[in-house]
Amino acid sequence: MVYVTDTHPFLWYLAEDKRLSKAAKVVFDSVEAGNATIIVPTIVLAESLHILEKGRFSVKFMDIVRKIDEGWNYSAIPLDVRVIKRIEELTKLSELHDRIIVASADILGAELITKDAAIKQSGYVRTVW
Repeated sequence: MVYVTDTHPFLWYLAEDKRLSKAAKVVFDSVEAGNATIIVPTIVLAESLHILEKGRFSVKFMDIVRKIDEGWNYSAIPLDVRVIKRIEELTKLSELHDRIIVASADILGAELITKDAAIKQSGYVRTVW
């Protein structure tokens, strides 16, 4: 199974933060066990860097990058023309970063791990939370 992750669930899992839902933790644990794959949109990486620079988590940014570079169960999807074309159609979402993340999941036909109410209510992709 392939999943796309939103920023906070990704960081919460890596930091073992209790805010991560049980369903999301099951998915991330499945990925760690090699039974699923998580695709990380590059905007999630950029947002992660921004959040980590503020010192809100003990996770190191380069550890995240290494996890993606070295792990076959994590990979990145770039912000490319396919994603740009799709975000134009996602008019129910006002937040550009959300539109990029949702477009990435939609293009891949993947479920999106997110707590974001606006994304869930949009109905554009299936979500896990």
